[in-house]
Amino acid sequence: MGFPDLEVVMKNLLHDGKYADMIISCQEHDFKCHRAIICSQSDFFDAALKDGFKEAKTSQIYLPDDDVDIIACVLSFCYLQDYGPADDSTNPEPDEIARNHLGVYIAADKFLILPLRTLASSRISNWAKSNWRLGCFPNIAQDIWCATPPHENELRDTIVEVASDNVRHFLAQDNGNKVLIENPEFAIAVLKRVAENNNKLRERNNELVDQKNALILQRRRIL
Repeated sequence: MGFPDLEVVMKNLLHDGKYADMIISCQEHDFKCHRAIICSQSDFFDAALKDGFKEAKTSQIYLPDDDVDIIACVLSFCYLQDYGPADDSTNPEPDEIARNHLGVYIAADKFLILPLRTLASSRISNWAKSNWRLGCFPNIAQDIWCATPPHENELRDTIVEVASDNVRHFLAQDNGNKVLIENPEFAIAVLKRVAENNNKLRERNNELVDQKNALILQRRRIL
């Protein structure tokens, strides 16, 4: 038998802080949380509250360098398995949406919440594939390239793929050339992908030519 009101219960726990047994403090904002929910999904927070650390005695973790809105998204995922803008009443600009997803991705990597990192990565990829025409795309691509951890290449590969598939439009943007000049590794990756795409296109054209020639030869034999 299912529990249809579970989402309501989890939302109440997230927003009301009832029965909370830990606090995450970020930029003078205190999030009242529950160890069973947070520590069971994050090795970072689990380790921080282990015996021997001062946080274990106070049950309070300080994150002075993190963004409040991003931490709110992280906690939202832990409780609801999803996240969205910190304020649903706002209508953020496309670049703000992308940077929010990127911030969540970086936080998920830091806090070792792999399902959240996968979700944020997917949303960044979808954003890039849908918004590559925007003038802000080159700068967003640069932010993603520079912020992505070196051990994670999937997200970088997606950005390179989108940029290379639309390289003419990318270069036509005022900041497109600037981004490539300032990030030579990114530029080389885009150039390699463009070369690969051209090779595939050339091979496909050769196949079509061969098929056409074979068809012409077959018709001649019939005649």
